[in-house]
Amino acid sequence: MKRFTAFVALVLLAAATAVSCSKDKDAGKLAFDRPAVFLQPGGTATVGFSSTDIKSYSISSKPVGWDDAIVLDEGAMSVRITAPTVFEDDARADEGTEEEEKAERSGTLTLAGTSFGGKRVTATLFVSVSKTVDMSDRPANSYLVNGRECNYTFDAMHKGDGQSALATASVDIVWQSKTNLIQYLSLDDGKVSFYVGADEDEDDRIDEGNALIGAYDADGTLIWSWHVWAADYDPDPDADGGSVVVFNGYTMMNRNLGALANGNETTDEILASYGLYYQWGRKDPFIGPSTYRADNGSSASMYNAKSGTVKLESVESDAETGTADYAVQHPLEYITGTADSDYDWAWSHDGALWGESKTVNDPCPYGWRVAPSEAFEGLTISGTPAAADYDKFGWTLTDGTSQSFFVGAGRRRYDNGTILNIYNPVPAEAQSRNTATEAQPWEGLYWTSDAGSGAQSPAFYFWFEKKTSGGSVEYDVPYARANGMQVRCVRGK
Repeated sequence: MKRFTAFVALVLLAAATAVSCSKDKDAGKLAFDRPAVFLQPGGTATVGFSSTDIKSYSISSKPVGWDDAIVLDEGAMSVRITAPTVFEDDARADEGTEEEEKAERSGTLTLAGTSFGGKRVTATLFVSVSKTVDMSDRPANSYLVNGRECNYTFDAMHKGDGQSALATASVDIVWQSKTNLIQYLSLDDGKVSFYVGADEDEDDRIDEGNALIGAYDADGTLIWSWHVWAADYDPDPDADGGSVVVFNGYTMMNRNLGALANGNETTDEILASYGLYYQWGRKDPFIGPSTYRADNGSSASMYNAKSGTVKLESVESDAETGTADYAVQHPLEYITGTADSDYDWAWSHDGALWGESKTVNDPCPYGWRVAPSEAFEGLTISGTPAAADYDKFGWTLTDGTSQSFFVGAGRRRYDNGTILNIYNPVPAEAQSRNTATEAQPWEGLYWTSDAGSGAQSPAFYFWFEKKTSGGSVEYDVPYARANGMQVRCVRGK
């Protein structure tokens, strides 16, 4: 009886396997070799595709005006694409061009296939006539991009110093501050390639936000990552809209690294002026708060490439986790300080991770580095602090000649990584607008590139005191390196 039962089970398993294989064969598979192709007007490109159990192919849809621009070669399993030269938004399109000849600049090409089982499957390819900006000659750990509807590329085979080699086999989004900020990400000929679109409400501006793109080896291990800062901002003083300030001989960006604004006229502007937080010596950023007051310590939302939610974790520093290599491989882990680590995230304190010269761990874009404490020396509050400054969350600071707004973004705590921008916090019942038993409500903290000594490095520090309606500024205050603070970048010297 047991043998008969086993025989029946074997027959049923074989039948189930046959049905499964039959279903797979009926369905078929079809995919392009890359997610997108970017062309100049009149330019051409050939994109391959792969398939399983497909007997016939066809182009089922394409952007308006690209009708004669796409040629399917079934034998070579490729599609040849030629970009149009006259477009809907082109001034030349109004000069005697027939309406039907005007083309869309971007759109989706759909390749359809019919399986041997009669099923229809499709693959899509984004095609676009858009500018490609190659940043490979400007290696860094952070790339500031400010052009809307552009394709951006940079070297994926070297670290941010442009010299140390990487065995990059694939790339992916570690986190992004909004869904679909980074689009059509791929690894092409040793370069990271991605696309950033236009703002939904203001289509003449770039879609703003921050993201971290990771490089992975053949085993799927994260080996490096790069920050992408998408902002309608250009710190080049020679460019239109260039915006910098000069303090103590240092040319400084007039906003925090990763910030999308720099002001406090509205609560939205305050929140946008928060940059990203950095532990001293680490190259990878941590996202800002979910609300401008940051009173609950929670982070803003982060997303992966599939629009799923990404979470920040914390881990205590020890001999394994408190190393630069571990930090590189775990950019979503805030390494907290402990008494045993002297409240440094790095177990063996390393004062060379940042410095007077740009290091491999420096988080600023090409040509910029973390500001030294000297850059902040002598800055004072513009005007006189008053009770109305309670909700301003920052000061305009000046050296007597130049000035810049600095947001009171506080810090990520050294012991748990939560965001705190309340100076000398007190129990909730004492934190009312009418009761000021302690100094409150906000402070600003900015890391400097100075190493300091032991487990501490100097920070630029300012605050507002509710109790006295006063405030002050200090430019060289030692803090434990496990704290996460804002960063201002200065031009390299």
